[in-house]
Amino acid sequence: MKKIGVFLVLISMLLGVGKGVRASSGDEDLRSLVHQLLKEVQELKKENAELKRELEQIKAQRVPPSSSPSSRVSYPPKKPSFFSKGAYGSSPSGVDFYGFLKIDAVWQDANAVGDEYVLWVLPEHNLHGGHKYGADSTFTINFRHSRFGFNLYKDYHRWRLFGKLEMDFYTQSNEEDTLPWNPNHSPLRARRVFVGVEKGTWQLLAGLDWLTISQLYPHLSNFPAGTFMGNIGYRMPQIRLTKWFDLSRGRLKFEAALEKPYAFPRMEGIVWDEDPSDRAGYPGLEGRISYTTKILGQPALIALWGHYSEEEYDTVEGTEDADSYSLGLELKVPLPLSFARKAFILGEIWTGTNLDGYYTGGVNQGTRFYLDNGRYVTDLRTKYTNGGKIKDVDEIDARGGWVELEIFWTPKLVTHFGWGIDNPEDGDLKGVSGARLQQQMYYANFLYRFTREFALGGEYMYIDCDYRKSDGDDGRLNRFMTSFYYFF
Repeated sequence: MKKIGVFLVLISMLLGVGKGVRASSGDEDLRSLVHQLLKEVQELKKENAELKRELEQIKAQRVPPSSSPSSRVSYPPKKPSFFSKGAYGSSPSGVDFYGFLKIDAVWQDANAVGDEYVLWVLPEHNLHGGHKYGADSTFTINFRHSRFGFNLYKDYHRWRLFGKLEMDFYTQSNEEDTLPWNPNHSPLRARRVFVGVEKGTWQLLAGLDWLTISQLYPHLSNFPAGTFMGNIGYRMPQIRLTKWFDLSRGRLKFEAALEKPYAFPRMEGIVWDEDPSDRAGYPGLEGRISYTTKILGQPALIALWGHYSEEEYDTVEGTEDADSYSLGLELKVPLPLSFARKAFILGEIWTGTNLDGYYTGGVNQGTRFYLDNGRYVTDLRTKYTNGGKIKDVDEIDARGGWVELEIFWTPKLVTHFGWGIDNPEDGDLKGVSGARLQQQMYYANFLYRFTREFALGGEYMYIDCDYRKSDGDDGRLNRFMTSFYYFF
């Protein structure tokens, strides 16, 4: 712009001079110079207009920062760790690499389903043979909670394409009933794999991600966080549509998803990817309404959610369906504790039916099967059915929840104290040998960051799982864990 101004001033001067020396011998040369300068000015104006258009396009592609609570899938930093090569005819995309290494040393004083992590505690007394009962302490050191992932994104005019690939080491051995997990032959497991598009206040996501229901989780070092102990919710393949409204004091968000449930009745003879939920012929449905805001300058949340899905089983008389549904409420609010940097109370309550498998409720008991040999079971493997065939299917109701106190003492130290309960309906488990009638957890833990990358954690859990006396009496477990972290 300064150059254009200089040219205009110069032209004005030359024109003035030209009027005064009209009879001079250099008149033609002067006019030729003026015309040349005018031509250059027009070219500069054209170049300037093109630069302005390119600048507006670049600004339109940038995602403006938002002061409202973040969406479920947050954008990575604008400057990526690196760019992809751009394969299969694509152009390069931004890629951010992230994760943490976590080494756990764990001691517990009773047998449970899981040593590296606990799903439920086994009965105190050995009434059925085998060694996995009673107060038999275990110790392990493992790295299975470590994870790494890649966030991918590509900005277009007025919308963004994003994706995620995240892995960890929580896999089972090929013969899980006879061989322990081998740390030297540890395969990877997919945690989250999805692709999504976002435009304005709309988002569409497809792939493996956390369930749309029950998005608030207790802070536990034991993995998974509160599963079969009061916290329902895990990961499932889904197609989720999200719409949010940024209000004056917060964000109101609506989420709806089609899901691919997993019934996991532990049945033999499954062909390829067959699962009773597949045979229903349609996907499960999930929905959630949430409101996020700030109270006392800290984030707060309230949400209502639920789901419905269906399974189909072959019986001696044909087929029978089993419904699955849930309804839950979750809440997180800050507490004005004068002795803490910040503090929150958070938790959820829920009720539903047929919540085993990846819904992680009912202490992994979702359906009761009545067999033609007179047995009642919740597990369809031969060692439980004794060759019996399904005659009838009944859903098992359950209810539960959890509550947690989270205190940030300093920028480096945070502690959590919590309790949870998963309580299936006892009457729905009538006749089932070894039925888990209820499971509770009590826990306390801390995480101290020596630096932003290196941290030390410790956790104590007490878990109580109720059984009938005829099945060996209640199982009780004390669990101590020390964890070393490297965040990157």
